[in-house]
Amino acid sequence: MIDIEPQISSPSAIKRAGFFLRKMKNVTVFSLAILFAASASAADNYIAQIDSILADSALANALVGLAIRDITSDSLLYDLNAGKLFSPASNMKLFTSAAALELLGPGYRFKTRFSHSGEIDKKGRLKGDLIIAGGGDPLISGRFRDSITEVLYLWADSLSSYGIKEIKGDIIVDNSFFAGQRLGFGWSWDDLSYWYACPVTALAFDDNCVDLEFRPGKKVGDKAKITINPETDYIKITNNAVTLPAGSEFTLDYYRTPSTNDVEFFGGIAVDDSGQVDYVSVYRPEIYCAYIFSDVLKAVNIKFEGVIYNLDELKEKERDYIEENIKHLFAWQSDSLGVVVAVINQRSQNLFAELTLLTMGKKIGGEGSFTKSLEVVQAFFDSIGISSDDLDMNDGSGLSYINLVKPDAIIRLLKFMYNSEHFEIYYNSLRTPRDFRLVGVENRENVRVRGGTIANTRTYSGYLTGPASGHLLAFSIMVNNYSCPKKYVESWQDSILEVLLRHF
Repeated sequence: MIDIEPQISSPSAIKRAGFFLRKMKNVTVFSLAILFAASASAADNYIAQIDSILADSALANALVGLAIRDITSDSLLYDLNAGKLFSPASNMKLFTSAAALELLGPGYRFKTRFSHSGEIDKKGRLKGDLIIAGGGDPLISGRFRDSITEVLYLWADSLSSYGIKEIKGDIIVDNSFFAGQRLGFGWSWDDLSYWYACPVTALAFDDNCVDLEFRPGKKVGDKAKITINPETDYIKITNNAVTLPAGSEFTLDYYRTPSTNDVEFFGGIAVDDSGQVDYVSVYRPEIYCAYIFSDVLKAVNIKFEGVIYNLDELKEKERDYIEENIKHLFAWQSDSLGVVVAVINQRSQNLFAELTLLTMGKKIGGEGSFTKSLEVVQAFFDSIGISSDDLDMNDGSGLSYINLVKPDAIIRLLKFMYNSEHFEIYYNSLRTPRDFRLVGVENRENVRVRGGTIANTRTYSGYLTGPASGHLLAFSIMVNNYSCPKKYVESWQDSILEVLLRHF
């Protein structure tokens, strides 16, 4: 037989190997039959090992789903409850990112548009309002930038290039690119203070959060030190957090009162702690963006003394007047969707997933609401053989507790993307296992995975390249309703992948 290079790491190499095997089909059937017969005992061995792992009594009261398919040879390797519905947690991002690449394309760029009413006189005074129209851009932040406010300073530079030295009117935020509610269906109220459950808006800034840094006071009993970035009075802080004795567990936490920016901090941080970071979500983040931008304008000597409000807060006649008399200035354009998809899948950034979902609704279905967006993506999944019986999608990130998906549907999605022209971008958007997963396991870099975590749910799905065979496997390991420690579940999932790495 002709030898095939056993180490295949790039997506293009994986696809070339699969194509090569298909072309060999007519001349190697007999040889392959001999190979498969000789390896039957080895196959039985890996199946027996997975069976043994699945028999673990610690998971006896959990719901476990497992599907493994060899995509290169298009053969099913293992199936346990693969046709049952599971809570996917962030495995839902596999669906959102795939749909975005197929429907919007990896080159799609989000746009934020700047316009004005009135006129700009010879002295650089804008005698009217500045209108900022959000376009769902998730990258208005310090991510990939030198500072959180770098993009806002670039906006201010653009205004200066038009000769604007003073805004005599107000700053109006046009948030109409998206419609409907700002939270996903099935989100839990006690998540809403945190970065992973921030409101979704067409004009988003710094992941719709304020950055937090916690440090201990000088001595036990002192107030904990809380620093926010950027410095702003947009949130109101009540600090009840204290400094704890050396070696104490970090318990500092916070709660933002719903529909306000009042944040109470409580718990504590040990006196010998070197510091911790976190992020609190903000209420009305589109106004927060404009609020910080107004500070930037003052910092670069563009005078502004007006107020900030949403376009939809105006009376209908006032809205109509602005929309009829608006004059375009410039548009800010984000990095490509390919960059956004990588953040969705590697960083598990929920806001990026939701903004991308709603953008599909707006661009494909004409309405950037959760309802319309979910209709649009389900129509796409229907077209590739994943029906609403296989997938009950209620948000883009997987934060919703009412999402449901079959492990087999994930495998079908991964197989579809393998045959997509966007496979390389999709594959590379997934990450190798985190530092605490598959520790010490040889060839762990051959795994590309999207994990998922919400209460009593641990999911792990993606691709695995067999170190010996060069075959690409798709796997989905879903565990719901467990009562053992989550680290035990993760180790159990890792054991299955270790078996696959050894035997393929």
